[in-house]
Amino acid sequence: MINYKLPEEKEFLLHYSELLNDKKSLDIIKSGSLANKEEAIHFAEFFWRTVSESNKQDEKQGESSEYILEKIIITLMAYFRSAGYEDEWEEVTDKN
Repeated sequence: MINYKLPEEKEFLLHYSELLNDKKSLDIIKSGSLANKEEAIHFAEFFWRTVSESNKQDEKQGESSEYILEKIIITLMAYFRSAGYEDEWEEVTDKN
């Protein structure tokens, strides 16, 4: 299970899964776990798309999502490691 430290982490990811029209990531967030390596890669890619899109939104709105993104990355890194998908996380992160 993905153990979010703050409820805002999950809310933020849900918001961006809908904004980016990413049903697969929405399902992963709702289920709280990854089923396989393909999902792990997809969800890691989703996180980096979320970072990119939130930066654009922040610029438009004069806000900053840096704090919540830092919390989310810590949560996801811990989850990917504990679920055995650390290599997938690193592979995607190295490309971003």
